[in-house]
Amino acid sequence: MRCTLFPMEWSVRPARPEEWRKSRDLRLEALRDPVADFAFARSYAEESLFGDDQWIKRAASRGSQQFVGVVNGPARAGEAEAEEFAAMAVVVPERPGYYCLNGVYVRPGLRGSGVADALLAAAAAWAWERADRLHLWVHERNPRAEAVYRRHGFARTGRTMAFERDPAATEFELALPKP
Repeated sequence: MRCTLFPMEWSVRPARPEEWRKSRDLRLEALRDPVADFAFARSYAEESLFGDDQWIKRAASRGSQQFVGVVNGPARAGEAEAEEFAAMAVVVPERPGYYCLNGVYVRPGLRGSGVADALLAAAAAWAWERADRLHLWVHERNPRAEAVYRRHGFARTGRTMAFERDPAATEFELALPKP
């Protein structure tokens, strides 16, 4: 999907394993976001210590797929436009037919542009080719994210779990019915 109605042009596509550096940089940026403490299961302090081999392995993980929102940056003389990763979502298999959406992040400058909608649509379409169930976990202190997921048809299942980084906090499972 490509959008040109917002102040900058963006598109959504699957990330390629060789783009692991861009994926790493965006993930580390996401982990510094003001809501990262309850939006992500891991912290910047943890993941910033990963070596290149861990990022390469993550980018090439079989069965998983990262989708990215890219913006086209200015071209330098004699070069094509440079793509910059500005949003992401990852679909991970947990067991056969059972997939989890996680790692969703959109840079503040693109929030409200529709890129989150395009990411979720691409991730769901990809998952439904492989899965019978697509779910995610959302922190009790993240109603904004839950609202985005609900707008796309995700609904609470009634399952909860303690948040790994703060066991006093609760995460709610949301699932998307298969079309």
